[in-house]
Amino acid sequence: MEDMLLLIPGPTNLSKRVREAMAGPQLPHVGAEFYSMFKETVGLARYVFNNEKGTQFVFTGSGTIGMESSVVSLVSHGDRTLTLSTGYFGRRMLMLNQIHGARADHLEFTGGKAGDPDTLRKKLRKAKYSVVFITHVDTSSSVLNPVTELVEECSKAGVLSVVDSVCAIGGVPLDFDRLGADIVFTASQKALAGAPGAVLIAASQKAIEHMEKRKAPIESYYMNLLRWKPIMEDPKMYLATPATQVLLGLREAMFEAKAEGIENRWARHKKLGELTRSKVEGWGQKLVAEEGHRADTVTSFWVEDGKAGPIQKTLEKEHHVMVSRGIYDDKDRMIRIGHFGILSPEVLRKALDSMGSVMEELGAAPKRVAVTKQRAKR
Repeated sequence: MEDMLLLIPGPTNLSKRVREAMAGPQLPHVGAEFYSMFKETVGLARYVFNNEKGTQFVFTGSGTIGMESSVVSLVSHGDRTLTLSTGYFGRRMLMLNQIHGARADHLEFTGGKAGDPDTLRKKLRKAKYSVVFITHVDTSSSVLNPVTELVEECSKAGVLSVVDSVCAIGGVPLDFDRLGADIVFTASQKALAGAPGAVLIAASQKAIEHMEKRKAPIESYYMNLLRWKPIMEDPKMYLATPATQVLLGLREAMFEAKAEGIENRWARHKKLGELTRSKVEGWGQKLVAEEGHRADTVTSFWVEDGKAGPIQKTLEKEHHVMVSRGIYDDKDRMIRIGHFGILSPEVLRKALDSMGSVMEELGAAPKRVAVTKQRAKR
C-alpha cells in the first residue's frame, strides 16, 4: 500500500531514520541509555532554538501542553494579560488565560492581518500587563506575525512575552537568544518532523525568576515548569514517565535538522512556501494571510463555500495526498496545506499539480490552469 503524503498542518511524514528509531525495543525511562539519549535531545533542542542563555525543556505532551504550561507557570489569578490573536490558536491562548484566572485582554487582528507593533505599543501604554502572548505562525490562518518587533515592544514596556512557535520552529527563522522573548514553545510533529507527543520550551532567566518569585504557587503538577527544571538538568530524577519512543524519534529528527543545518532548513522551507503560494495564486484562489506576512510552513486559502470537503476527499482518494480544511466556521470554505518537515520541493510540486487537477475537475479553479494528474510519489 502506498504511503499517504501528509500535507496537513501537522503531523508530517517521518523519515525512515525516525521511524526506525521509534520501532526499536522499548526503551525504559531509567538507566544509562535513556539518560544519555535525553541529554542529547535537550542539547539538540537548544540548537534548533539557538538557546544558549536560557533554560531548555523537553517533555511529553502536545503543543497545547506547551501553551498551557506557559500560562499556568507565569500567570497568577488576577494578573492582567494580553493576547494577540490572528486566528484560532491565538484565541486558544486567550481561553487558557481566562481558565487560569487572568484578567485577560486581547487584540484581535482579522481578515488575514498580522499583529501590528504600533497597535501593541499603544495598548501597552494604556494598561499595565504582566505577560503578553503572541502566536508566531497561526496554523489556522497561516499568518506569520512580526515577532521580533512585537517582542521588542514588550521588552520596552517591561512586560514578559510568550511566543507560540509550534508551526514555526525548524521552518521559520527564530533565534531565541537574540529574540528576547521570555518563553518560546513548539511541538515535535511539525517542522522538526518528529512524531506527535513531545513539547519543547525555551525559557529566559527572567521568566524563571518570575516563576520563583510568585506569591501564589503554580497550580499544576505536570505543567509546572519549575518542577521540570531539575529534570532537564538531571534526568535521573523522576516527575512523570516520559514517552520514550517519541523522544527517541525526536532526537533522530533533530539530528537530521542539525545535519541539514538550521539556516539551510529555513531556506528550504522558504522555497516550499513560495512554491505553494505561487500554485495557489495560479489556480485563481485568494490566500488568507496578507502579503508580507505569509508563513513558509503552512498556507491557507479560500475556496468556494462547500468545495473544501470534496477537494480534500478527492485528493486523498485519487492521489493519496492529504490536506486539511479550515477550522470550525471555515471548514467548508478554506483549505490549509502544511509544507514542512522533510518535504522536498520536487515532491511538493507533484502533489500541488495533483491538487490543481482535482480543483479543475471540481470546478474550483479556472480551466486555464496547467495541471497534471500524475500521482505524487515520495
